[in-house]
Amino acid sequence: MLQRLSLLRNAELKDILQRCGWSVSGTKSAMAQEIQVQCYRSRLMTYQRSSPGVLGPAENQLDEHRILSLDMGIKNMAVCLLKVSRQEIFSSEPVTPEILSWKRFSFYDHHTLNREDNLDSVAQDIDFTSASLAPLATAFARHLITTHKPTIIAIEKQRYRTMGSAAVQEWTLRVNKLEAMLHAALRVLQEEGVWEQGATHSICPQKTTGYWLGRYGLADGARKGTVTKPLKVKLVKSWLETGQNVVYRKNNSLAADAASLFSDVSGQAKTKAGGKLDDLADCLLQGLAIIHWEIGRLRMLECWE
Repeated sequence: MLQRLSLLRNAELKDILQRCGWSVSGTKSAMAQEIQVQCYRSRLMTYQRSSPGVLGPAENQLDEHRILSLDMGIKNMAVCLLKVSRQEIFSSEPVTPEILSWKRFSFYDHHTLNREDNLDSVAQDIDFTSASLAPLATAFARHLITTHKPTIIAIEKQRYRTMGSAAVQEWTLRVNKLEAMLHAALRVLQEEGVWEQGATHSICPQKTTGYWLGRYGLADGARKGTVTKPLKVKLVKSWLETGQNVVYRKNNSLAADAASLFSDVSGQAKTKAGGKLDDLADCLLQGLAIIHWEIGRLRMLECWE
């Protein structure tokens, strides 16, 4: 495969990498090697405990994927649960996943509303020290698994700096700490067999944004968040109106309530959502991107083999 990839131009290699959600950087040789290494790694493969402290590929891969996409934040966190069958992924027909649950919330509010008796010793005001944040992150990770029963969890990868600034803001450190603790808690829950079968991925938001805006010809000059955010909200709004790329059942309030907020982006719905429709859009786009990247990987293998 590497020899055949070397015959392609840089632009063609970059197109393959972007379609599959892989790193688009480096020399032509580096990009070709990246494709060769990643092409046999499925993001939808699940893992389970094989021995104490060790995870291995699950013997029986599931016929239905439940992808839980998490847009990170403290005051503005959003989750979206998507369902798609394995048969749809391998089909040549367009894939239309179903939204099972979709909401935006505050991590602090989630803690106060779902606090258990064994967390009473934790101060009501989160001070974000490691000792106080750890039990909250663990409880939240357990809640995600028991409530949504995901097979794949996609967590938005956090940045360390904003707009290339030399300063690192305090809220950035807090969200990064929470992200790391969630990954650790999910890993432990999986090693202990609480989460019987699944996988966790860290997703770079720039890859998700670049994929969707590039696919719909909206990427030119759209780099800053102030430009890309309304474009992504508009994209999701159009899908919900036409039933393209994703669907939801109107009698399922867990999905319909969030979807209804996009019906009037400039009016009352935006106020009701706290002006943060972009968080809802981001977690949906991230979950859908994983599905489309997997389809892109399979299509590429089909063409090359």
